[in-house]
Amino acid sequence: MNIKQLSKKLGLSITTVSRALGGYSDVSDKTRERVKKFAKKYNYIPNPYASRLASGKFNTIGFVLPLYGLNSNTLNQTSFFEFIAGMTNKIHSENIQFFMMFANSLAEEKKAYEKLINVQKVNKVILHNLKKKDSRIEMLKKNNIKFVTWGRVQNLKNYSWVDLDNEASVNIIMDYLVSKNHKNIACINIIENYNFAYLRKMGYLNSLKKHKIEYNKNFYITVKTEEPDQNAILIKEMLIQNPEITSLICSTEYSGVGAIKACKELNIEIGKDISIVTFDGPVVESLSSPPLTAITHPRKELGLKAIEILLAMDNKNFTHQSYMAKPKIIERGTVKELQ
Repeated sequence: MNIKQLSKKLGLSITTVSRALGGYSDVSDKTRERVKKFAKKYNYIPNPYASRLASGKFNTIGFVLPLYGLNSNTLNQTSFFEFIAGMTNKIHSENIQFFMMFANSLAEEKKAYEKLINVQKVNKVILHNLKKKDSRIEMLKKNNIKFVTWGRVQNLKNYSWVDLDNEASVNIIMDYLVSKNHKNIACINIIENYNFAYLRKMGYLNSLKKHKIEYNKNFYITVKTEEPDQNAILIKEMLIQNPEITSLICSTEYSGVGAIKACKELNIEIGKDISIVTFDGPVVESLSSPPLTAITHPRKELGLKAIEILLAMDNKNFTHQSYMAKPKIIERGTVKELQ
């Protein structure tokens, strides 16, 4: 017996039967028990994918993890798996078909999205590593694929997203450092093609104005790679040329690791001779020595919210939703209070 036949015997729609068997909360207990009783009587074993396909109400969600550019470093990929871990419980409880693909180049990434849409028949996608102008969004719109972004796009309106408040994060770091009497505050950022990097730069510049600290172009550098060794070279050069710097803001955890390496090579003691604050992640939390004071980046929370928004898109009155995670400082002893 298939779900269509079972629905006919019950006198219910395929959607109602499917959601009753899937444990959805919008089905009454009475109806759910009746459906389960009939399913047992007729030895019906539900196939989550088939029942959703038959009803026309199914969720297949696609996610492409690029293994190039910012993510060529294996350690950086752990950030994405934290995000995915946040989605896991919801994926299982809602019987979602989740497809993840990997790409080693931009060309492979485009092909991966095409396969998700045309072969795996996903109807929803999670986008990440957003650029200021992102061609993937136009491709999804062209194919009528619903999407939520992990991060925001400057020139796009009325879309759904989840994100850390990047500008506020840097503002919180700046407030924290200024409260410790720091004024010569340098910032190491990733290239500003990525929107989160642009927002972190804005947070730095606006905070300087707020605290009436003059911007020094020598105190701001961008790095093109997430390789800590390459970060270390640039940071080391900056510290040699600007010995008056008392604190560093590292826009990514890998620039934080690079800062540790640079300081060790220059015999600068972190937490005594210089202060460092970075964005948190598995690397600086568990693998860096010393563990760095950091701003939180709750990736699991963002993953859960992304799935919840995608599921909410099934509602008739849905337009768009957004979720902004609130950052906070985690003190780990790498910031010194100046006299």
